Amino acid sequence: MTQTKQPAGGSSTSASDFIAPISSTGDSKFNPCSASAHDVLLNNFQLKKKSYRVLLHGQQLVWERLQKIKPPHPTSDTKAPLPADSPSQPGGACLYSPQSHVLHLDDVISVRSGDTKVASLKPPPPPSSNRSSSGSGEGVPAKPTSQYLTINYALRLSKSQTDCNRWELRRLTFFNSDPYIVRQWDQELQIRLYSPSPTRMRVRRLLVFINPYGGRKAGAQTYERHVRPIFQLAGVDATCITTQRANQVRDILLSHDLGVYDAVCCVGGDGTVAEVINGLLFRRMRELELDEQRPPYIPRPALPVGVIPAGSTDTIAYSMHGTADVRTAAIHVILGQHRGLDVCSVSNGQSLLRFCASVLSYGYLGDVAAQSENYRWMGPRRYEYSGVKAFLSNRGYEAELRLLEEPDHLLTTPMEEVPQSPDSVCSLGESLPSVCYANCQRCSFASSIQEQQSTLLFQEESRKSQLSLREQPEPEDSHLTANESALLRPRPRPGNLQLPTGSISSMRNLANEQWKVVRGNFFMICGANITCACARSPNGISRYSHLGDGCLDLILVKKTSLLNNVRFLLNTAGRSGDIRNLPFVEVYRTRKFQFRTLAAAGDEEYSLAGSCQPISPPGEMGASSPSTEFSSWNCDGEVVTDLDITMRSHCQLIEVFMRGPHSYSKPLKSGTTPSTPASSSDNVYCCCKD
Repeated sequence: MTQTKQPAGGSSTSASDFIAPISSTGDSKFNPCSASAHDVLLNNFQLKKKSYRVLLHGQQLVWERLQKIKPPHPTSDTKAPLPADSPSQPGGACLYSPQSHVLHLDDVISVRSGDTKVASLKPPPPPSSNRSSSGSGEGVPAKPTSQYLTINYALRLSKSQTDCNRWELRRLTFFNSDPYIVRQWDQELQIRLYSPSPTRMRVRRLLVFINPYGGRKAGAQTYERHVRPIFQLAGVDATCITTQRANQVRDILLSHDLGVYDAVCCVGGDGTVAEVINGLLFRRMRELELDEQRPPYIPRPALPVGVIPAGSTDTIAYSMHGTADVRTAAIHVILGQHRGLDVCSVSNGQSLLRFCASVLSYGYLGDVAAQSENYRWMGPRRYEYSGVKAFLSNRGYEAELRLLEEPDHLLTTPMEEVPQSPDSVCSLGESLPSVCYANCQRCSFASSIQEQQSTLLFQEESRKSQLSLREQPEPEDSHLTANESALLRPRPRPGNLQLPTGSISSMRNLANEQWKVVRGNFFMICGANITCACARSPNGISRYSHLGDGCLDLILVKKTSLLNNVRFLLNTAGRSGDIRNLPFVEVYRTRKFQFRTLAAAGDEEYSLAGSCQPISPPGEMGASSPSTEFSSWNCDGEVVTDLDITMRSHCQLIEVFMRGPHSYSKPLKSGTTPSTPASSSDNVYCCCKD
């Protein structure tokens, strides 16, 4: 433990005055809320010309106002001590007095010291200038002169009555007349701020793609006005590329060197996010020399992705953050906390077509996407115009779907025998469906199961590879290469999640797959990877879809009357609606489904795979319009015209900067206490209106 001395004229403070128990660094059982590898700093600072006692304890910064009390003797002048020590909570959070202000370092954006207050408010230099400056004065530490220490941090507006998921920037400026104390605090904060963490990565160099044509065509203005100042405040070296055509982002990610960047960020709508994800995934397949048409598996990209909303609906950003606020999304990129996001692969009978990040829809939404291409001159209004036309037409499409179902193991089997497969999370029986929130236990459970399976598969493949080399070394042996084996190594994750221990045989037992066939005349068919929420539909079309559980929701809306279609839209628009209660809507939780039209089943001699043109058999191009028979697929805003489609969910295939949305709740009456949903362990309730 390090306890610094106070400047001349300042009062000394003992570490025992703080509530948080502080032990020496040599103690092996250090308090859970602190990091044993770091020192504990305790000093007096001035904040807004008032004296505060400031403590840096592990990953927490605590400050409390110093209050003068009536001296017991006329000659003594003492400061009021903090309350006595109290034991820490079982969860690892330290208890401080009610007058204490606690800031977690995960919410700190940057730290800067300066000789004056104005100098400490300047943004930190980029990483390149840091290296050059440190190399010039190497070995000769300069005499410190800074007396001001500014801490920029982010705060979630949990008590907001309109948007409790929105974050805003805050600032603290401490003053101490001793420059050595200020330097020590600055150095220690920088070390802890950029210390490696399994779920946090502070970005230093960022590749940013800006789509100036998405939404209201304000992508460039959005970045310059709201995003760039936040990146500069954090000292991020951002390289910006403004796109000029479709699929330019994908082409750049496939051909350029990305080794100098820590992450990739996009400023645009859902289509721009889909381009980034597709580019990173196909790039990784090329690096591993996998067949892009029929890959044996889908590798995980190395770079995480940041999403800045600047489109028409921004369903991906809204589903991840619970809001479409631009500054909130930029703050999440800076804070660096990331989670795994499910990505679905879309393929036909012959090859892999693309990857889907939000929704793959046939019927109504497919018609809206196809028809809106003819009205691009209308801007975002083209979706409303095309949507009204497709809604009034109320067309239905004959289709057959085969979806993969699994039995509810959790209801009939003890926890010790739950199959250890990430896909089996779809079959975890739940009395009530859960909503995905921040710190979602369902997504954490799926991630941990995937790591457990990856470890066993890596050990098994390594053992098979060694046996094949000893017994019969042939170049045709189908064992994993070094690059492929590296992908199977588990990612580091927090180890505080209790997992059920199952046998290896139960984990490998995927032969009990149950296929369910559904036929009918449908108004709309949706494969939802996320909730697809937006400002107009806060719950989205798939309210209970999770961000990282390895499953997708298959939503089947049967063709009925226009009145029922209005009921469906009203249930998706309000916060209290639930489409599962509608009799003409069926929702299935699955990890894979196959689609085919009943009309195309009898014409299998015509190959329509990979078609990007209007579908029509040869010789009938001049006959009746094919749009009267078949619809199109809407895949993240892009039109796909294949009739033989297979959609499969891949559990947490890509890392995204997010923490997850927080729940909305009406103001509680006096005397009542909120109940935490089963999907979140530390959900924060706020007073958000319907």
